[in-house]
Amino acid sequence: MLIFGVLTIALTSGLIVTLYPILFVVVFLLDLWLLGYHHVISTFTKLAGTKSDRAENSFLIYQLPILVLAGVIGLYLAFGIWSVVTIYFFWQWYHYTRQSYGIATFYRKKAQNPVPENKHIALATLWCVPIWGVLNRCAEGWDKFLFLPVWMPPIPGWIPMIAGIISVGLIAYWAVNVLRASTKGTIPLGHTMFMISHFTVFYVGYVLTKEINTGWLVANIWHNAQYVLFVWLYNRRRFTKMEGYEKNWLAWASQPGPMRVLAYFAGCLALTTIFYGVLTVGIRWFAAGNKELILALFVVSFQTLNFHHYVVDSKIWKARKKQHQVVMEIKQPAA
Repeated sequence: MLIFGVLTIALTSGLIVTLYPILFVVVFLLDLWLLGYHHVISTFTKLAGTKSDRAENSFLIYQLPILVLAGVIGLYLAFGIWSVVTIYFFWQWYHYTRQSYGIATFYRKKAQNPVPENKHIALATLWCVPIWGVLNRCAEGWDKFLFLPVWMPPIPGWIPMIAGIISVGLIAYWAVNVLRASTKGTIPLGHTMFMISHFTVFYVGYVLTKEINTGWLVANIWHNAQYVLFVWLYNRRRFTKMEGYEKNWLAWASQPGPMRVLAYFAGCLALTTIFYGVLTVGIRWFAAGNKELILALFVVSFQTLNFHHYVVDSKIWKARKKQHQVVMEIKQPAA
């Protein structure tokens, strides 16, 4: 499900919107409600799910949101809405790639027989298609993203073309190594399949799909669903290692079983619906029909949540942490 299920949902959603562009808003809103908001809130099940979590992550929970909010407000007031949207586009692209890197690292380190490869080439291989994709979007010269003004660095078309050639070369080299491993019966299947899904989504989302919003939607759905599932898996494993874990509702709901899984996702969805619903109503009430102010408040508040999420994720999910290696049962030393 984490690899093929998520990939299928993302590609199918992109295909539907490509064939029927009028459905973009519908798919977009469903993505936000069922996955996007949920994936941001689910971070807090790792960040603040237990008393020890809250004590360990006090700064990230209480002080950091205020600092991020101040930064976003300052950015908006100094440069305008385009600056916030531009940072969102590029930071989110980086965030997607970093998440791929993190999950690929867990897969690789859990493999019984990882493919021997130069770590610098392996890193370049993971980043090559995302870099090709973002360069492609810049060369296309978009000035709107999600119907809001955005700035793309103007670059000539030959630059993403070269990036594409390099990407093809690196992936071909990676594929040869994987094939060699398969002939020896030592192919790390999970890592290999995940890397294929990674290449596919970034190519479809940033290169193959010509319309920026549709391409973004493919990558966004893939990222959101992937994150939600990974957090659930992590919680499932970490709570089973705690004595008396079922006394905690989150721990109980994070275990296998139809009713528990339903309770977990229904609970998270209810929290996101209430939180974002109250936020939306509050903005509309405060702005009192002023469309420009409503837009500004939506952008500032929602991007504050996103940017806080990006910072937090960069701190709490590192594979080299001993706690994560124990929970995910990684026996190899983390790089």
